[in-house]
Amino acid sequence: MTITASICTDIYAIIMLFITIWLANRNPIGNRSNNKIYISMSVLTIALLVLEILTVLIGLSTNSNLVIPHRIANVLGFTLSPVVPFILLNCYNGKNKALKNRLHAILLCINAIMCIISYRTGWIFFVDDRNQYYRGELFLIPMIISTYYFVALVIDVIKSIGDFRTENNKLMISIYFFPMIGAILQIAFKDILLIWGSMAISLVFYYILLRELQFRYDAQTGIKNRLAFDKEMGKYINSGKNAAIVVLDINYLKRINDRYGHKEGDDVIINAARIIKESFISIGEAFRIGGDEFCVICEETTKESVDAALINLEELLIEANKERTIKIEMAYGYDFYRKSENESIYVIFSKADYAMYDHKANSKRLYGRGVTD
Repeated sequence: MTITASICTDIYAIIMLFITIWLANRNPIGNRSNNKIYISMSVLTIALLVLEILTVLIGLSTNSNLVIPHRIANVLGFTLSPVVPFILLNCYNGKNKALKNRLHAILLCINAIMCIISYRTGWIFFVDDRNQYYRGELFLIPMIISTYYFVALVIDVIKSIGDFRTENNKLMISIYFFPMIGAILQIAFKDILLIWGSMAISLVFYYILLRELQFRYDAQTGIKNRLAFDKEMGKYINSGKNAAIVVLDINYLKRINDRYGHKEGDDVIINAARIIKESFISIGEAFRIGGDEFCVICEETTKESVDAALINLEELLIEANKERTIKIEMAYGYDFYRKSENESIYVIFSKADYAMYDHKANSKRLYGRGVTD
């Protein structure tokens, strides 16, 4: 790859990232926190691409006055190189792997210290008095750490494949492979500069994927929406799989909206969705199918598992309501779709829906309330 081609590739990558940052600012992807993380990673990648271009251009000159800026640019570039994959890995791991994330952070600190020391020692890189750049004896360390983060990320994603909550992981793996392969090639061939161009491509694809996922998720609650629900139901028409269909509905939402306002009503919806998702997280996928209506599809599960999830839901409601002025109450019902019985899954949904309304009516009669919400 020629120097001109490398610079052109980096410039195109910068332009693509600026476009996705502009789009992400106009229309956030996911929640506010995830959107900020994406923009931060994109800005950091742009900075690394700019540093890469600067080191290439500065390295063309033999002017000794450029030695210091050349060294500083390399210190910054090698120090920041593993930061983007580190952020990606930490975001994927979340809070459940705090110890593992701390160990990853130690690697990042070691890399930063070695890169700063290399300004004088030439361990990672060396820029001589004639402004000529050479790889140091420990040049591979930043590249190996970056590659390690990507490999760890791909392994974590592969481990979770098959889990119904991460159906897009196969696509995620292909996205993460781009910079991983770029890093490996850059290690093997010193004249090839691919890692940050490929990282930029990955971030653009990642943006496209997140944007596509927004069509499947309810923006208010973060769980899957009616479109995703209809698609999931359609899978059972031609498959041989069985499922439990659980229909849930928030009681008295209209009354809450009328008495306390829609902001409080929205808070009830958001927390109800969280409780439903948490209750069924080990056996099913939660969907918001209407304003106050939810459904959980539990593939190949048992009545005992569904009952246990509903007991968990009741316990979580009791716990949440201890801290709430406006209580969350839900009605629910369920039925089982069995392929061998030749009943449409939509018929089973109707039965579950009827069972939910029966539960709602019984609950309100129990407390001396009218049936109409």
